[in-house]
Amino acid sequence: MSKAEDYITQNTKTLEEYGKEYFKWLTPDQARKAIKIAQEEIYEWLRNHIRNYAFMVTDEFEGDIDVDTAINDLKQAIK
Repeated sequence: MSKAEDYITQNTKTLEEYGKEYFKWLTPDQARKAIKIAQEEIYEWLRNHIRNYAFMVTDEFEGDIDVDTAINDLKQAIK
């Protein structure tokens, strides 16, 4: 479970009546905090993995970033 998911789980409030759950919620500030945590996790993943997708520029070869593969791997990491 990601840090954002942990935060949401720990901060979700539930309305219960007569033993039944009716709905769950976060305050707007808590939702914004969860988004910020998720963004930081994405930045951390990029910091740790972006070099896997970039080619070095040399005298013989001018490289580029394999953007499609990087985005697909990022999507998998986010799930």
